[in-house]
Amino acid sequence: MIWENLKMAGRSIMNNKLRSFLTMLGIIIGVGAVSAVIAIGNGVKASITNQVDELGTNLIQVNPGQGFTEEGGGGAASFASSLGASTLTEKDVATISGIDGVAAVAPAMLVSGAPSLNGKVAAGSIVFATTGDYDEAVKTEMENGHFLDTGETKQAVIGSKVAESLFGSLDVAGKEITLRNQQFRVVGVTKKPDSESLNLGPSLDSVVYIQFEDGKTFNNGTANINEIEVKAADPNRVGEIKQAIKDKVKVNHDGESDFSVSDAKEQLKVFDSILAIMTSFVAGIAGISLLVGGIGIMNIMLVSVTERTREIGLRKAIGATSGMVLSQFLIEAVVLTLLGGVLGLGFAWLLGLIMELAANIKPVFTVEAVVVAFSISTIVGIIFGIAPAIKAARMKPIDALRYE
Repeated sequence: MIWENLKMAGRSIMNNKLRSFLTMLGIIIGVGAVSAVIAIGNGVKASITNQVDELGTNLIQVNPGQGFTEEGGGGAASFASSLGASTLTEKDVATISGIDGVAAVAPAMLVSGAPSLNGKVAAGSIVFATTGDYDEAVKTEMENGHFLDTGETKQAVIGSKVAESLFGSLDVAGKEITLRNQQFRVVGVTKKPDSESLNLGPSLDSVVYIQFEDGKTFNNGTANINEIEVKAADPNRVGEIKQAIKDKVKVNHDGESDFSVSDAKEQLKVFDSILAIMTSFVAGIAGISLLVGGIGIMNIMLVSVTERTREIGLRKAIGATSGMVLSQFLIEAVVLTLLGGVLGLGFAWLLGLIMELAANIKPVFTVEAVVVAFSISTIVGIIFGIAPAIKAARMKPIDALRYE
């Protein structure tokens, strides 16, 4: 009986292709949106996890304000607190350097200005002032040349995009660039990353590194430290070293916890919470689309029941029970929504492909996402198909056969 009902559902859909497609549109958009967001979110998470693994699980970051917490994020207000004048000082850097188990410490300070060459400016670049120890604390892969020498000023390490923008080549070690009317000798070019940066900031190959002392000179002798990178010698001691940093830096700040200490796992939690918010938001919109799609399915099924009243009467006259008629129309509604779910997955794959080409983010489709898509489609089909199916099942054969 089920097979016969499936064949009748298929014939009904094929006889009204355009109407069936328009009916399924809400389901297609709803399932497609949810599946695409989940797949793109999985892709973003995988990419960030790979980047964190490349940086190393023993990397610790100290930031002004309370941008990161043990729970995985301090909220927008606390994050904003880290964007003002920094509370971190050079004394903090020296204090952290003296903690047992710390292998390398490097301050990082944002400097205003853009590198140029003969009047040509590398737009979109960002200038970081740091020390030669930055390369030890954070893995910096070089295309050619080397990272900053300790203590030697007027040096610059530029990203591959900056090198191509100013020189049209990556082999520029030894050449000079201009930054705020001062000449800097390029000692190295960082390697072009395999994927675009996902840190909501500029691409990593647009960064220019200069010596920390040069940055202070540009900043009228003030060290406005935006971040301190710390490398633990032993990954198993990251927790212990984080606590030591909190205790000792807090003493420097007269007992005030106006800074945060985080590691890679905590930063992943922040990205997880951001992705969860985005997924919930899109899921809410997709839910509205599914509701509209379900109402459309119910409306078309009611029209179909009316159009096929004499067919229902004939079936009942030759022995079909009310249960058989009910299952016929219920299965037809479920087939319609399942087909919408399949097309929705195709729509999600297309959105993922566009995202991959536009933003270099490869979506990751999982079996769980496919199962969720088909489950949602089936539930929508049953909920919105039951009323038309009951209406068909309750028809009396004589009345149905007399219907004009």
